[in-house]
Amino acid sequence: MSEADNGVERLQIAERLRSAREYMGFSQADIAQMVGLPRTAITGIEAGSRKIEATELKHLSSLYRRSAEYLLTGCEPAYSGPEQLAFLARAINGLDPKDVDEVARFAEFLRASKAG
Repeated sequence: MSEADNGVERLQIAERLRSAREYMGFSQADIAQMVGLPRTAITGIEAGSRKIEATELKHLSSLYRRSAEYLLTGCEPAYSGPEQLAFLARAINGLDPKDVDEVARFAEFLRASKAG
């Protein structure tokens, strides 16, 4: 892989990390404190000017609730569970959190009605 390709890939990773942080509502200072890095290190990672260590990626993956594979490649790992769960995940994708909670409540209702 050429140096230019490495630079493009690092910028793509940086963008995914920044987007994930913003989606979770964290500031760079919040993340720096949680990970134990200076804020400037987080800024450098998100700018693509600093390489991310594997242990840092693991910690950020956990904080952002995204797979390390997604943060590195932009692709979610292949799902290996029951097909119905994959369908449900696709069906609720894009719903706001209130609607997702409503789907969860309905699932609980269905489970309780079968038990009773």
